[in-house]
Amino acid sequence: MIDKVRKLLGIPRKTGNKLIVSVEKLERRVALLENGRLEEYSVERNTSRNIVGSVYKGRVKNIEMGLKAMFVDIGFEKNAFLHFWDAIPAALDSGIEEIDRPSKRGHRKRITAKDIPSIYPVGSDVIVQVTKGPIGTKGPRVTTNLSFAGRYLVLMPFSDRSGISRKIEDPKERERLRKILRELDIPDGIGVIIRTVGEGQRARYFVRDLRFLLDQWRKVEQEIANHPAPHRVFEEPDLIERTVRDFLTEEIDEVVCDDRTALDRMGTLIGDISRRSRNRLHYYDGASPIFETFGVQKQIDDAFHRQVWLKCGGYIVIDETEALVAIDVNTGRNKGARDVDKTILQTNLEAADEIARQLRLRNVGGLIIGDFIDMKSRKDQQLVYQLMRERLKRDKAKTHVLPISA
Repeated sequence: MIDKVRKLLGIPRKTGNKLIVSVEKLERRVALLENGRLEEYSVERNTSRNIVGSVYKGRVKNIEMGLKAMFVDIGFEKNAFLHFWDAIPAALDSGIEEIDRPSKRGHRKRITAKDIPSIYPVGSDVIVQVTKGPIGTKGPRVTTNLSFAGRYLVLMPFSDRSGISRKIEDPKERERLRKILRELDIPDGIGVIIRTVGEGQRARYFVRDLRFLLDQWRKVEQEIANHPAPHRVFEEPDLIERTVRDFLTEEIDEVVCDDRTALDRMGTLIGDISRRSRNRLHYYDGASPIFETFGVQKQIDDAFHRQVWLKCGGYIVIDETEALVAIDVNTGRNKGARDVDKTILQTNLEAADEIARQLRLRNVGGLIIGDFIDMKSRKDQQLVYQLMRERLKRDKAKTHVLPISA
């Protein structure tokens, strides 16, 4: 089914992927291009701290039973919001296959939402990780389910669950990774997830990554023990380091950067992973800005408009509110075809592809409602639904897509 959709949209099977890194006095920007098309975009300004992913030792200031939430002082102007459900030890999400480890101790006592106020009374300390930065008058949102991402693994220090990303689909490879996971020397009470990028990697790389993450966690524990709340005990790495960790996979053909210092640093970080990958790094010293030369800036300017045009002549309209994001699909200029159903399907398929792209580019989350053009055929509805699911698999954020309603 997906192959049929790819053919309809003209999506190539193999892509030439580039990471374009721009370093300026006040900010750093990274763009991922696939066949010249902007697919990911990140900005980090020198004047702002990297909040999401950072870990804090906080203090519970007040509990709102009606909201089933508590407000935690982590040193910001606005207290952080911790919902009871985010304070309960979380199960692995549906995108992870849980793997039993022989060394794992018996299950911990089950904690429910009603237990949270007694576990974290007002005035008590709590270790939290920021999942969403402050927006408007609201403080950051946090969780007690900490996770630290390495190159191939994710370490969860307050979990006893381990697993493998379901995005790794090959059965033989999954069995190989299960064996590797069970043989890792993971302390009791700590969970580990093998990331998608771990596919095909040797066992020693996972051992090295685990050692790095455990050392990192020990340093966090020292910070927790040595400082009173509120205090930041871990800061998520900067954009350059995250780019190497999260984006530089075998699918990236070239990395182009306009700053020697940043390029050298990336070379050092990459050398710890794969020396051969250094050959993909290139320095840009052209007269024009790097984002202009590679066509990134125009795509950024076009992508963040309220109305975004599709290749077929249709367009989508994106409206963001505090409650939800509404996306409306319109045929626009795509009305000339004799086969109306085919025109509608083509517009909706292109819209699904573009919506998934826009959600990544804009880093949009929460409740998202897509109003597609009505389709009579259930088969056509399934094509659009399956494409939406397929394209959203690439989003690092956890997503849940509901079928198209009649």
